[in-house]
Amino acid sequence: MKATWRRACAIGVGGLFVLCSNLALADDSYKETMAGQDQSVVFKDDPLAAGGFGPNDVLLRVPPTPKRVMLLRPRTQFVPELLKSVESL
Repeated sequence: MKATWRRACAIGVGGLFVLCSNLALADDSYKETMAGQDQSVVFKDDPLAAGGFGPNDVLLRVPPTPKRVMLLRPRTQFVPELLKSVESL
């Protein structure tokens, strides 16, 4: 009984994948041409052809890099403390 139930579920899930596979269709917003050995693909909605990327358009400002600080700092009192501990021996 369990084997037939598992088989029916597997067939149902497989059928669901087959029926829903047509949702992932290729995008047809491009034109492809072949000229001998050369291939040219032109996209209709290319965002880089949209403007706003010229030398006089928009200035991109990069924030300055943050100041780097070491997370582990050496102790400055270590040597005198070490000498005090050695003297007491």
